[in-house]
Amino acid sequence: MLSDREILELTEKARQGDREALGSLAGALRPLVCRWALVMTGDPDDAEDVAQRVMMKMVTSIGGFDGRSKFTSWLYRITRNAGLDHQRGRHREQRLADRAEQLARAAAPRLEDPLDEIEMKRTVRLIRTFLTALPATQREVFDLVDLQGLKPVEAADLLEMNPSTLRVQLMRARRRMRKEMLARGAGA
Repeated sequence: MLSDREILELTEKARQGDREALGSLAGALRPLVCRWALVMTGDPDDAEDVAQRVMMKMVTSIGGFDGRSKFTSWLYRITRNAGLDHQRGRHREQRLADRAEQLARAAAPRLEDPLDEIEMKRTVRLIRTFLTALPATQREVFDLVDLQGLKPVEAADLLEMNPSTLRVQLMRARRRMRKEMLARGAGA
């Protein structure tokens, strides 16, 4: 681990555009960021995702570091925010998957044929898989409009989004879901 003085020297060089200093700084601090991220997420894979986002943010935002605090304090705040964002995303994905399962169970007719029951479960799993593969905004829009039955204007208001933007995101989500379903259907 670098000393505070070495970190400060590398930071100053990196802020002035020295790519080698930036690379050295990132390489030296990555293990620390990974350790912080692991504490926040509790999962090595999630911690790696968070650490990757933090390192990218550090590289793109190093010019915004004003030196009023230690560089590691600044980096910790970035890591903490990225960890919280990641946890919110995980919770949102879990709620979405739970909601899709609830809707599928509620909407699923009682089937007489056991083969129909198996096919229905397979379809629900596929929809859940396709849904979690959508980008976050498209997932939210698709869930609110197509699964929860809100009108696009209501969903736009709820998400504080321009209604036209919401419609575009909904169209993209539906298009991607349709494409994935057709691809899976052709391969089955």
